Amino acid sequence: AENLMVRYRGGALGISDVSFDAADGQIVAIFGANGAGKTTSVRAVSGFLKTEGAKIVRGRVTIDGKDVTGAEPHVTSRLGVAFIPERRKVFPSLTVTENLHSLGVLPPKSRRAELFDRVFTLFPILHERKSELAGKLSGGQQQMLAIGRGLLTEPRLLIVDEMTLGLHVSLHAPLFTAMRSIAEAGTTVVIVDESIEFALDVADHCYLLSSGRLTLQGPSEMFRGNELLAAGYVEA
Repeated sequence: AENLMVRYRGGALGISDVSFDAADGQIVAIFGANGAGKTTSVRAVSGFLKTEGAKIVRGRVTIDGKDVTGAEPHVTSRLGVAFIPERRKVFPSLTVTENLHSLGVLPPKSRRAELFDRVFTLFPILHERKSELAGKLSGGQQQMLAIGRGLLTEPRLLIVDEMTLGLHVSLHAPLFTAMRSIAEAGTTVVIVDESIEFALDVADHCYLLSSGRLTLQGPSEMFRGNELLAAGYVEA
């Protein structure tokens, strides 16, 4: 993402100058206070701005050098992007297995069993509850299910927005550990989250947004105890 500016319907400014990169197999964490522009930034990359009544008015988004600025989600998906929105979007009236089968395009049969096993290995509780309705799962289990469904597309880039939002702190570490496993298997991961401590334990590179602008970036070690990080969270 290079120097992105995004405006919403009616002219409201979402972000004014945001740039970030994610290299192969890297975990990138994006921090910022509420309203800083985190979700707008990752939606701009994934192609999900239009559903929010917004569009990119300046800057560009590239994937492997291919310009996809303003592209629709089906375009970014074909290029290997999987976007997991906040609030755990699952089908509550379907079982865990049925949710995993609910992708518009399932992986080839030759790969399906292997990919399902990968999801169940990453999140064993989903295997234990595979016949239960998703609506009966805990919030953390629903988040695991949403991530698992995204992994079935074999993404090169997995974007998870507000991964631990509303979840008990005991679930933060397992989810971030899963992100590290996903990255080690070769998938690039971009996480938007407010669970700074856990994110810094797994992230390779971090970005801090404030009022729609990039204010700090660097390796995770640089963010520990940094006063600029705290200031970024204080700003409205």
